[in-house]
Amino acid sequence: MRPARIVVGMTEGPGAVFGIRLLEMLRERGAQTHLVMSRRAERSLLSQTGREPEDARRLATHAYDSDNMAARISSGSFITNGMVVAPCNLESLAAIATGLAFNLVHRAADVTVKEGRPLALLLGEAPWTPLHFEHLGRLSTIRGMVLPPVRAFSLDADAGTVETTVRALLDGFGIAGQPSPPEVVPDPALKAVLR
Repeated sequence: MRPARIVVGMTEGPGAVFGIRLLEMLRERGAQTHLVMSRRAERSLLSQTGREPEDARRLATHAYDSDNMAARISSGSFITNGMVVAPCNLESLAAIATGLAFNLVHRAADVTVKEGRPLALLLGEAPWTPLHFEHLGRLSTIRGMVLPPVRAFSLDADAGTVETTVRALLDGFGIAGQPSPPEVVPDPALKAVLR
């Protein structure tokens, strides 16, 4: 039985800490992760979490450039257990809901929807306009769509909120709540890089 294979997307906006913690917990559980960060997410990661984009990439099994629309996660023939976009800004919500692919985050999400696989969007911003709610309504009708409760995440979200939210996401994907045996824990060199 192969380990869970999850695509993780990160876009700009409050809540980068949720994406980082998701990558950490998936790694602890031996899941295979495929990370793609939008360009603006890379720029905002340091200010929000104190980590460089390369730190996030090291947490993932595989990482892709957001401009690489030919990456394997852009094809439905690459089988995954689904995708999480954490955080997902309202611009990406709109792109995903309308089937537009401005970058690999959007393209991978579109493929996930097309293949009927679970897609979780962890919104870092609260929807405010009727159009935002229209996009949410569209996504809620798609088979296999998982949409966690929406809340505006502050930049200094407490550790308990982060932990509870990420565990709920893992439960939604059927990934065990307990870490895998110690052999999948990051090696000492990696631990030195990550906080």
